[in-house]
Amino acid sequence: MSDPATGRIDDLEADTPYPGVLRRAFHGQGATVTAYEFRPGASFPVHRHQQEQITLIEQGAVRMTIGERELELAAGGWSVVPPGIAHGITAGDAGARLMAIIVPRRQTPDDYHEVGG
Repeated sequence: MSDPATGRIDDLEADTPYPGVLRRAFHGQGATVTAYEFRPGASFPVHRHQQEQITLIEQGAVRMTIGERELELAAGGWSVVPPGIAHGITAGDAGARLMAIIVPRRQTPDDYHEVGG
């Protein structure tokens, strides 16, 4: 049996996939866990991917689009988006911190497809 992997989210390398959105991720055998920090009003555009996405709001509030639905989620809120369903997130006036768990794990950081134009 191999040793468990451990670390700190804040020690992971970060990138900025969209203006005002900071992303840090790590992978397990079957899932990718991504921590996001959104500046006030920042957005991750509507997109889709072939994995399930579980999102946990840690701080602040977001407006989340899931398919045809728009909902508000505040700290402590969560959502589960099935594979292939279009979804996106926009932070509220105070910004937001959230975790996204992608199952099965991502093959690349950007293995999703933006929807619309």
